[in-house]
Amino acid sequence: MDDEDLESVRERKKRALMREQGLGAPSSPVYVDGSKNFEQTVAAHDVVLVHYYADRGAGQRLHPVVESVARETFAAVAKVNVVHHQKLALKQAVEATPTFDLYADGECEERVRGQVEKSELVELVGEYTRF
Repeated sequence: MDDEDLESVRERKKRALMREQGLGAPSSPVYVDGSKNFEQTVAAHDVVLVHYYADRGAGQRLHPVVESVARETFAAVAKVNVVHHQKLALKQAVEATPTFDLYADGECEERVRGQVEKSELVELVGEYTRF
């Protein structure tokens, strides 16, 4: 067994233990349906990556990337459709899509705008997760 295989086995076991213990975050994105739901989602998890998107364009094309980040990291991923939730987008000062906010312990720590690679998002989340 080479180092890459060993690391993969360790990662699977770590994830399985975390799920058994009720730790970690949802393995699929949480769709935010308003300000109250947004605040609850951010408060419920140690690390939350919020994806603000519109129905068309780059934000829409990033859906598979965002879903992968939810599956592969220990952060919750929240999705906010800025067309349906304009007041929330204004409150959060989202000026363009796609925009990503990274929350740690309920506080917005970083913002990334525009088209991003999956590796960038995984790295960003990794800077704030404890595992």
